[in-house]
Amino acid sequence: MKLKNYLFLCCILFAAALTIGCANSIKPQNPLQEKYGPDADYFIGLQELQNKDTKKALRHFTKASTQGSKYIRRRSLEQKIKLGNIKQQVAGAKEYLALYNDDAALIFAGKIFFENKEYALLLDSTSFIDITKCPNELAKMRITAMSEKKDSRLTSTICQWFTGRKITPDHLDFYYGPLTQILNSDESDFAKALSVIIDFRILVSEKDYFSAMELIPSVKEFCEKSQVIPFTNFLVADLGRCYYTSSTKYKENAEYFEALSNSSFARNNAVKYFSLIYAGRINDKSGVYISRAEKNFIDAMNCAPTAEDYDMALWFLLNTNLSVSTDRCVATIEQYASTWKNPYYFTDVLDNLSLLLFTSGKWSSFPKVYKALDGYGDNATTAKFAYITGQLINKGLLKGTEEDKTAAFSKAFELNAGTDIYYRLLAAKELDINLKEIESKIFTPTTAVSAANDADAEKLLLGYADFGFEDLIYPEWQYFYTLNNKIFDINTICQAAEFLRKCGNSTNSNYYKSLHMVTKTTNLDNSPLTRKVFELSYPKNFSKEIKAACEEFGVEEYDMLGLIRTESFFNPIVESRAGALGLSQLMESTFNDCASRLKIDNANITDPQTNIRVGTYYYSSLVSRLDDSDILALFAYNAGITRVRRWLQSSRVGLGLFKNLSSDLFLETIPISETRNYGRKVIQSAAIYAWLYYDKNPCDIIDEMM
Repeated sequence: MKLKNYLFLCCILFAAALTIGCANSIKPQNPLQEKYGPDADYFIGLQELQNKDTKKALRHFTKASTQGSKYIRRRSLEQKIKLGNIKQQVAGAKEYLALYNDDAALIFAGKIFFENKEYALLLDSTSFIDITKCPNELAKMRITAMSEKKDSRLTSTICQWFTGRKITPDHLDFYYGPLTQILNSDESDFAKALSVIIDFRILVSEKDYFSAMELIPSVKEFCEKSQVIPFTNFLVADLGRCYYTSSTKYKENAEYFEALSNSSFARNNAVKYFSLIYAGRINDKSGVYISRAEKNFIDAMNCAPTAEDYDMALWFLLNTNLSVSTDRCVATIEQYASTWKNPYYFTDVLDNLSLLLFTSGKWSSFPKVYKALDGYGDNATTAKFAYITGQLINKGLLKGTEEDKTAAFSKAFELNAGTDIYYRLLAAKELDINLKEIESKIFTPTTAVSAANDADAEKLLLGYADFGFEDLIYPEWQYFYTLNNKIFDINTICQAAEFLRKCGNSTNSNYYKSLHMVTKTTNLDNSPLTRKVFELSYPKNFSKEIKAACEEFGVEEYDMLGLIRTESFFNPIVESRAGALGLSQLMESTFNDCASRLKIDNANITDPQTNIRVGTYYYSSLVSRLDDSDILALFAYNAGITRVRRWLQSSRVGLGLFKNLSSDLFLETIPISETRNYGRKVIQSAAIYAWLYYDKNPCDIIDEMM
């Protein structure tokens, strides 16, 4: 080998060795940085903020704001802007609005302008918004800025905001804050009239209908006769609420709204619609003019401004039908079920229909409703009517062949209603389907609808979990879910929710947030389900406390898990509208009585361990007082033992002896819808808990509890 070639080869080998040596000396990149690439800078910036190193944080946010993925860039730019001085914040907000122009961007920039008293910039950036449709927070900022700048459009803008949309807490804050001074400083007739109209709307929003009625002559004078103030559909609805609630002049009041629906004001389709809605409601309340009420609602359906308005008019029509005749209600369902827009809107009226069909013995109507709903109703409700049809045939209360019965049960079992599987399990029990097939059908729905996922949004949500930012997951999920409830794949939701659950404890709301995220994602028909989805939807939170209490009082753990999940969603400090508190949702009087019996000193109702122990004791006492019946104890836990005994007596009189009426059908006869739904939820939850964590067939648990 020539010396020249030998030296060249040596150089190559030396360079290679040097390269290998350098590579080995470099520290491996953080796995999360490898996973997230340029997006990692956003999350590292958040970590630096936690460490109070704003300079490092700013460097990372600056980098991510130009190199990150879509939503990371936006969140990074927001953080970068907030770290600047006043001048930089204002300039940054202007730059931000040049890139983004949605409501969220306007609110973000608007807050910066507002906080820095740049009212002119705020007004300029919001000059194009519709004050009757934009977020109320944004409307409130714009109106306040107008007040500060003494803008000549202030009073007219206040008028639009207070007459052109539903009254909200933002309106109330402004009403009890600067509004009086603003209107008092304007001596025009318009301002004086507006003050009266706003007073009227506030009274109605606070349900002080008696005081609001006194202002109705002035409302009609300013809105109908002199037309100083625009007569909006919201004012029509407020008038309707007053007349419906506080006046017995049914014929006169209904005729007023019918005339309004044909007046010049009805050129506004929403005014026409709400005039017809309240004409119908008042006619219905009269108990005399039912046919007119039905016509009012049908006319409202025909002029409904939105799909939701159409459903609302149809909902009122069905309820009016129901007050007259179940046959008429069934006929309306057969006629209109294919036209409604949101099937979940009608769940309550269909549940009430089922109760009335039971109590009136109209067995033949169940198959009519289930066939009318098939393909149009929500799956859980359709499954309910299908299951009851099969069971009525099974009990000999309804004529039908063995094939008819099997077909009805099979329909109930096949319909995928997400994790709402109460009637699916009941049907599986009747069809004698084994656990393996149950799991196969539930975990692999044939009609699953895939979400319209956004990979960038998913990366942002999962990044918060991977980098440990538990407080940012839930609000970010809420933001995206409001925009598009199908934006996240179920696996993404599961990963984020599982992280939140692991961060949960007795002093924060992460258990609830985790559960809420999963259930909101899986409560839609045909949601793709896995065992992990069910485990996150039915978590064993507070398992140590529940296990100890159940061992002490002889209660199955899965029963209490199901009860607590249904009662509080594992939120230890939640309070119901009735005043029930804590995980097992006990009234203070019940809690104190039971705590005294258990000799617990200084008992704290929101302490998880104490609340669970007392709730388990109370439930066990109800079981023993009601012939060791789990289902009756559940009804009593929700509605009181006296009511349950009264329902049993009425059931014996109206539907034969309770022992001859299966518990699943008895549940359907409970006269309080809340208790019916409660019973279904707890039984379903207990069955799922037993299946997931205690190696039991859920159908066996339903048998055990019923």
